[in-house]
Amino acid sequence: MSAQPLQPAEFKDLKTGLITPGAVSRNQVPMDAVSDVVNFHFDQLGAVKLRAGITRLGNQILASSNILGLYEFRDSGSGSNNQMITVNSTTLYYLSGGTWTSKRSGLTSGSQAEFTTYLDYVFMVNGTEATAIWDGNPSNSFVTTGNASSAPIGKYIENFRNRVWISGNSSYPDRVYYSSLPSSVSTPVITWDTDVATGQWLDVSPSDGENITWLKRSKKALLVFKNNHIYRIYSINDSEPDPLIDVGTYSGRSVVEAKDGTYFHHPSGFYRYNDGQVSEISKPIQDIVDNITLANYSKICGWQDGDHVYWSVGNITANGVTVNNVVVRYTISSKTWTRYSYPQQFLCASPYNDGSNLYHLVGDNDGNVLKVNSGNTDNGTSISYDLIHRWMTLDGLISTEKHISELSFEHDGGTGTNISTQIQNDLTHIWQPLGQLDSSDTLLSTDIRARRFRIRLTGSSSGESFTYRGFEIYDATSESVKF
Repeated sequence: MSAQPLQPAEFKDLKTGLITPGAVSRNQVPMDAVSDVVNFHFDQLGAVKLRAGITRLGNQILASSNILGLYEFRDSGSGSNNQMITVNSTTLYYLSGGTWTSKRSGLTSGSQAEFTTYLDYVFMVNGTEATAIWDGNPSNSFVTTGNASSAPIGKYIENFRNRVWISGNSSYPDRVYYSSLPSSVSTPVITWDTDVATGQWLDVSPSDGENITWLKRSKKALLVFKNNHIYRIYSINDSEPDPLIDVGTYSGRSVVEAKDGTYFHHPSGFYRYNDGQVSEISKPIQDIVDNITLANYSKICGWQDGDHVYWSVGNITANGVTVNNVVVRYTISSKTWTRYSYPQQFLCASPYNDGSNLYHLVGDNDGNVLKVNSGNTDNGTSISYDLIHRWMTLDGLISTEKHISELSFEHDGGTGTNISTQIQNDLTHIWQPLGQLDSSDTLLSTDIRARRFRIRLTGSSSGESFTYRGFEIYDATSESVKF
């Protein structure tokens, strides 16, 4: 059979985002999805855009060491004592004039620090030191008296129903302690009773093989996370004795409160909790979910910026390819996923208001606190990117060989981006180069002969913006072939 001309075709509607190969058969992947992506997002419907960078806030504290805690304290009075707080090695710092300044030293090395704000104090726990409070005044120190007097030592802390709640005590890992209600005086105070017999506490399914991993308040309940379950406390007199939700989390820092519910990671996927119902949202990125390592389960941290929820999940090796320091991002409004990669792993996150702008901060494993989506590089490192379109046949048939002699790419920026192709007979991860993109809309002469093929874009940027809208095929033929 002689070659038959094919009608021009365009693939310029990239709005479904990332669907990994293990999630859906390649024949069922929507044409507007991609099968792999690194460092692009899909916020402009129909196009992809290179993500923004990260910029360090303040100085690097201690290289090659973990940021163990990150928190923004907001003073509800005059605001004069607003503070950005971080913990690195054995010291808690606050940001002063662009420099991280020591405020509480002698902490246990490696102990993660968690915080909550109540009665215009920041409360701090880390599982080893006594619970301490600070009013944010640079002239004052953290103290273990006043509202912290007789408070339990714990790993996790939250405020809910006008009380402060603490859990993660090493002697009673399933116990949730709660404070008194604030006293009715001009300067309200709270008290604690940790008596082992008559104190103010609740045990949540004790000695069930799982310990508490997080506390998170929601609209109607205090959510108590364990590895594989969520319990709910409605008040000091009303809690669930048995779990009704059979997924939990290994990392409390993966729990993120967003505009439509509470999101979290479990080894089986990413989930959303809303009004008592839990739904899985991560099927499109199943290959990534399945390859998060056990060692990283407890390190996953998340944050949100309104319409997106992010999770830092460590290095991922899937389908023979390793991507380092992966962050997966879910867009709430469009239900799309993408994947980012950064120079370091992020371990904790916090919002930040510098008085002029709102940022989201992350703490990494190299002693840095960083502004996310800020600048055009990753703290001076260029941003590498990768995008692979889904497999295509053009005419819907694998029994015909297509010959494609011209491709055109619609884009703004991305000069020097490498374009390559893979056909059905190529070994996995073998790509044939086709050419490079110009500064905008590029035509490439090609000689693709395949029953099935896919297109890949790779490159690196240190400042040029890059928006990619897809490609067109308008010079192609097909003819029947024998396998």
